[in-house]
Amino acid sequence: MQEIAAFLLCKLGGKAGSADEIKAVIAAAGGEANEDAVSQLVGDVEGKDVDELLAAGMEKLKDVPMGGGGGGGGGGGGGGGGDAAEEVEEEKVEEEEMEAPAVDMFGGDDG
Repeated sequence: MQEIAAFLLCKLGGKAGSADEIKAVIAAAGGEANEDAVSQLVGDVEGKDVDELLAAGMEKLKDVPMGGGGGGGGGGGGGGGGDAAEEVEEEKVEEEEMEAPAVDMFGGDDG
């Protein structure tokens, strides 16, 4: 996989994507190139246009199911003892609604 990524980076950089260039990119990233994989990749893409290869790959990906039906949600955390149940059952204190005092809209005391 790193060989393909290095090849594409070479192409983006305007290089030919030769075996030596691919190995140099991998080495610059701190990796070690697999000689067999590099040779096979260079042989497979020789004489082919990268844009056409990517377009063909995208066409193949259209048939691959991605996403899904969602599935069920994850289960809740377990084993906390009985403390969690006590927290849920807290009493709810209802506030009494108080009527606002009748005040003249214009600030006068004449109601």
